[in-house]
Amino acid sequence: MVALISVSGTAAACELTILTSYPSSFYKPFIDLFVTQTGMSDVCLQNKNTIGLISHVRENRRPVPDIVWASSPVAFELLDQHGALAHFPDKLSAFSDMAGIIPDSPNGSRFGFALSTIGLMSRDDQAALETVEIADLASPDYSELLGMSSPSRSGTTHLFVESLLQQYGWQEGWALLSQIGGNLATVTARSFGVRDGVARSRFPYGIGIDFLARAELPSGEGLTFRSFAPGWYFPASVAVTGVGAHNALSLRFVDFLRSSTAQELLLAPEIGRIPINPALWSRAGFSPTVQEPHHRLDLELAAQRMVVVNALYDDMITHRLLELKKLWVALRRLENTPVITQSDSMRSLLGAVRDSLEIVPVAAFMANESSFEQAFSAAGPPENALAGRLRIQDSWSNDFSQRFKTARELIARMDAFQNHLDPGALE
Repeated sequence: MVALISVSGTAAACELTILTSYPSSFYKPFIDLFVTQTGMSDVCLQNKNTIGLISHVRENRRPVPDIVWASSPVAFELLDQHGALAHFPDKLSAFSDMAGIIPDSPNGSRFGFALSTIGLMSRDDQAALETVEIADLASPDYSELLGMSSPSRSGTTHLFVESLLQQYGWQEGWALLSQIGGNLATVTARSFGVRDGVARSRFPYGIGIDFLARAELPSGEGLTFRSFAPGWYFPASVAVTGVGAHNALSLRFVDFLRSSTAQELLLAPEIGRIPINPALWSRAGFSPTVQEPHHRLDLELAAQRMVVVNALYDDMITHRLLELKKLWVALRRLENTPVITQSDSMRSLLGAVRDSLEIVPVAAFMANESSFEQAFSAAGPPENALAGRLRIQDSWSNDFSQRFKTARELIARMDAFQNHLDPGALE
């Protein structure tokens, strides 16, 4: 259940209504400071995950927010494409020397207040490296050692998935996601579950965002964080809705988040965020340069195909995780079996199994088709949206089921071949 929280203890008359994906441990210090500075009596906050936040705004659910406050720039791009955000181009950032990082939306619909990076978190007693190559996570060395949330439940995880797809390309990207999926210990319901899982030693490594790892745990400890290479830097942002444009306090809150006092607050150990102000980067341990390669996300493309990417990931990996892991373990075993790799006919079966585990039933050029977005959106007529969504999902589910069945059958054939040549091989 999502509650509307007022800083005065009542929600009868909200002077400013904020919808955020951040937990109270993050937003409360900022709201308390904002209220102190402005002398306001009622700032009301509602917390939802990024996907729920998008649906809330697009469907005009009550309470209608003045402000949207979240980590994923894709969420803001999607809301802007649907005309839900007000534009204030005169408010674009005046910060210089951003090392090629663009903090705001050029049309003034979204304003960055902090920076985030995505990488690998672990406990302090784990071996630490400066950076991590994404492709390394596909290594069998990580089998059952990784934790990750579902992109359909976490905006930051969607950033990871979409960034990987854009960096490696659609086909190679899904192949890599499947391989990484084969190494997952679990898929958590929210990104906070990844941090908690690492902190409680349920799995040693977690794919997630820097501030979750760096913020102090209740015990006073923190987690080690290693960013992916090339660097993935994303602006955590704030935006004003169409309704909020008529509330003068909305822009006042935007200005507050980029003020020196709020930027300093980001550096507090219990918050641990990178300020948007470059003058504070060294104090946050953040020192990118223009020459340092970093990945730039095509936000328009990411927003257009967000529902497709999330649905494909869940059908391929989240809902089939146990089977996917078993198939990858079996395939990797056979790929390291000389009897199999030295046989021309068996080598072709190895390739067929890989194809079955790595290919998705949607081509890159189809992924951003508006028909997909409309079918998965709840904004259209309910009966039409539901029928279209079920039809598409059934088609994808059948395709994945058939591919995984083929993989199982081919693995069984190779096991039988090996057992025939070496009766003791499978004992």
